Amino acid sequence: MSPLIINAIIFGTGLLVLIYSSDWFIQSSVRLSYLLKLSPLFIGLVIVAFGTSAPEGGVGIMAAIHNREGIALGNIIGSNIANIGLILGVCALISPLKVNKDALRRELPIMIAAVLLLFVLSFDLVLSRSDGLILLACFFAFLITSYKGAKEFFDPSEIEGFEFRAIFKKSNTIRVAFFISFLSLLGVVLGADLMVRGGANLAKYFGVSPWVIGITVFAIGTSLPELAASLVAAQKKMSSISVGNVVGSNIFNILLVLGVVACIRPIHIDASILRFELLVLLLFSVVAFVFMKTRHGIGRREGAIFFLGYLIFLIILFK
Repeated sequence: MSPLIINAIIFGTGLLVLIYSSDWFIQSSVRLSYLLKLSPLFIGLVIVAFGTSAPEGGVGIMAAIHNREGIALGNIIGSNIANIGLILGVCALISPLKVNKDALRRELPIMIAAVLLLFVLSFDLVLSRSDGLILLACFFAFLITSYKGAKEFFDPSEIEGFEFRAIFKKSNTIRVAFFISFLSLLGVVLGADLMVRGGANLAKYFGVSPWVIGITVFAIGTSLPELAASLVAAQKKMSSISVGNVVGSNIFNILLVLGVVACIRPIHIDASILRFELLVLLLFSVVAFVFMKTRHGIGRREGAIFFLGYLIFLIILFK
């Protein structure tokens, strides 16, 4: 069997595993939100966001270990831009995302603050180990704040219309929900890994440059779990999880993943990143904040703006 066919099979298998696992992960996460009396928003911001950020974390840590810290930074920035432009854009085009105006009153500003903090720490063109500790400290502060808010604003009516699979109707224990969450999370990570591996090999087969592979396969590929999880949540009318997943993933990627990577090995930054990629990420973050605060969500028109903005970003990169 030719390498082309083998890698196409790997890519397709990864896609199927990713979509199926994401569906189970959303199911178990929503069940946990009810059993633990946590809001679906918190589940999206923390549990789902943590799981779908695992590929970025894996890529970042391995890149640091192999002295390729630039890959980690590029992957995080590219993935965060894709999370807003591609994922929120596509999800809103399929099903408009409506979120309570008070739901993200802390988290959206934290997402923007994380980008601004990355800007400030990058002014000397290096993320040192001390910078990594600062990012990690901010991450744990975010976790504590989100948890307190989730307990305070728990509302079981948010998931009344959610249709659970039979296993969750038969079993009403936290242990079962956690076990299924763990297994489905492994599936999400495995599916994303297969897609990235297959996609990278296909790109090499067709003679695409390593730079193009990095900016597309790694950035978009490691965002596939976020896309799959958010799409499933949007189709099930769980906008809080769709939006919370993206916002939470962006916070996780900058504060947790870059924090860990910088602690392992300082990240040297090209000055051009401050002038373009980070500015684009900040712009996307601010626009998402404005849409959420003024329109209480993202409709199809706003989704189209995000999606077209992301395509323009890619076109400029390829020039």
